[in-house]
Amino acid sequence: MTKTLAYTTAGTLLLAIIGAAIANRAVETAKQHPQLPAEVSSNEAFPSKAAPLDNTPDNEDPGRKQLIGAAINLYHTDRLGLYHDALEQMSLAGFNAVQIVTPVFQVDGSGEGVGLEHGPGRGPSMDDIASLLSHAKRLGMTTMLMPQINFTTPRGNEWRGKLQPEHWAPWWQSYTQVIDLFLDTAIENNVDFFVVGCELLTTHKPEHEERWRELIAHCRDRFAGQLTYSTTWDTYHKVTFWDQLDGVGVSGYWDITTLAQDSDHPTADELKRRWVEIKHRLLTYANTQGKPVLLTEVGYPSLPWALKKPWNYINNDHVAPDHKAQAKGYAAFISAWADTIKPPATASSGETTLGDPLSMGVFFHKWDPYNSGGPRDDGYGVAGKPAYQHLAGWLHSTAKPVTPSTP
Repeated sequence: MTKTLAYTTAGTLLLAIIGAAIANRAVETAKQHPQLPAEVSSNEAFPSKAAPLDNTPDNEDPGRKQLIGAAINLYHTDRLGLYHDALEQMSLAGFNAVQIVTPVFQVDGSGEGVGLEHGPGRGPSMDDIASLLSHAKRLGMTTMLMPQINFTTPRGNEWRGKLQPEHWAPWWQSYTQVIDLFLDTAIENNVDFFVVGCELLTTHKPEHEERWRELIAHCRDRFAGQLTYSTTWDTYHKVTFWDQLDGVGVSGYWDITTLAQDSDHPTADELKRRWVEIKHRLLTYANTQGKPVLLTEVGYPSLPWALKKPWNYINNDHVAPDHKAQAKGYAAFISAWADTIKPPATASSGETTLGDPLSMGVFFHKWDPYNSGGPRDDGYGVAGKPAYQHLAGWLHSTAKPVTPSTP
């Protein structure tokens, strides 16, 4: 990967966007959470469950900080050095946290057991995971470890959200055993956040609630750090065990063109207003749960449909990459959340309070160590693309462009 980041014009545009967001704080202050709009559909109804969180500004509580990080999917362990390089690049860009996503495998949705598979293109060894976690700690980064179930031979369009074993008891036993293996590594490497599950939508049914509570209690007995669960943007209100966790974890792949007059050509203001609407709902829901919300994934592939279907990274028709769409998604998020999530450089300056205590922060999906970045890359990675300048401009005014490693 030899392409350098040279999109300074995009960076200048970002600074103007952020300036406008700050100047227009009246649209939404960090400590004001209005009622949900009447048009919220019934499947997004948020029952009141808890008293509001203490809205003491963060600069009066130096022990709390928001996370602004990126995910690294740890699969190709034959080139572990690329992942170490990625941590260096992320730190240089201004991120204060990293999310290590690592696979757990089962055959298909009917499988009654999960397990680890080591090797190139499969999963890392625990030593590989420990190596990255310790490197991140040396860089001063907050660490999150997130095991994630993948199917080795899925049937049709199956994915982890559709798992449905015939007998659940052996599945839960197997899953708990695997979680214990990851907890061992998390404990040994002083991990800050552990994700007890990721997008296991069929387990949100009432018959699984006690299983989740038992697993979380088990993790709590062993692990001194913070615990969360990561669910999808359209199901977070269906999870019934947030009260046992430290934060409401949500992967944020909303369609952000829904307020646009022309959804194929949304304006920057229309995209920002959509993210502001989403933010209101998330923070209001977090308040009902008495827990802050953590965006465990937010990202946009460099593809034409990125703003409508950011979860879809499959380019079967081999269309040309669209880096402008990716950059617009990042710009809209930053503009909408700039008064709620405060980057470390901003927070440490002492000139402003930290962000809203109802928000734990965000992990962007993803930092891609393996793909080349630059004009021909249609994936989620931001290296060598205009989106990087948006992030770097927000995270740290002195952040420097990085050159992706060469595979």
